[in-house]
Amino acid sequence: LKCSRRGPNRDPGFTSVRGMADVAPTDNYGAWLKFAPSCMSDAQWEVAAETPEAVLSHRSCPWGGHLIKIDSKSIFIQQAPEDPTSVMVRPEVRAMVPPGLGRASGCEVDLQHLETYAPGDALIHRRNSMWILRLGAVLFGSGRHASEDRIYHKLPVSSQHRLYKDFPEPGDCSYFALESVWILRRVPGSVSHYRSVCVFTTPEDTWATWALPLFPAFTHMLHNALDRMLNGPSIRDMRAIDANMYLVLSLRSFNRGHPMIPANDPASEESFNISAGEHLGLVSWTRF
Repeated sequence: LKCSRRGPNRDPGFTSVRGMADVAPTDNYGAWLKFAPSCMSDAQWEVAAETPEAVLSHRSCPWGGHLIKIDSKSIFIQQAPEDPTSVMVRPEVRAMVPPGLGRASGCEVDLQHLETYAPGDALIHRRNSMWILRLGAVLFGSGRHASEDRIYHKLPVSSQHRLYKDFPEPGDCSYFALESVWILRRVPGSVSHYRSVCVFTTPEDTWATWALPLFPAFTHMLHNALDRMLNGPSIRDMRAIDANMYLVLSLRSFNRGHPMIPANDPASEESFNISAGEHLGLVSWTRF
């Protein structure tokens, strides 16, 4: 199937996008997919800060650099969908939010859809990154702003965004973009509470000692930012659009052989007489 999104996908404010913005590399998507189950585990993660709402931990990155994880044990989602995999929306749907509305909806980021490769797999142009990511770039940088290419982007950037449902486990929802992953998992026994795990890379295995006292505040603020994104005023409308974004076409298997079509030559040895079509004037049929 060739998938195309419905509705307009261009904003006049985004001109000459491909010529203005850098395109972020996507070479590590395979590594992220393999590593995703480890994001939901506490094994090999070292706790750096803990608040009543969330835990910040870290570890070395298997493909280079370092990994930072913010694990929010429970975020309440208003009017959460019945299907836990529908709590996030596809990137091509997220990009339908008009520029400037992102901040009002809690997203604090403007997105533009450039191309859809498959449902939930799209090339997205992003600008005005979240302020909390600017703070992360300062805290986890090396003093030479090395993390700005990984966490906070001063200039607009185009990259591939992917949404996976029922991954890494059934009922989970995972969003991969810009060397990061965001995983949501419904809390057992609850309909509206979700565990949120956000993991991103930094270029260095260490950070400045002065940043350590600020980690609890960063953890608390990022938890609140994710809460706003999941409960923003436009997110419920986006979920409704996402639920009807695509039509699934399928072909059933024919257990009794190829389907029958009207025969051009009733005298042919390959034609059959079927009385069910007599009222339509179709008596002779052949295999398709």
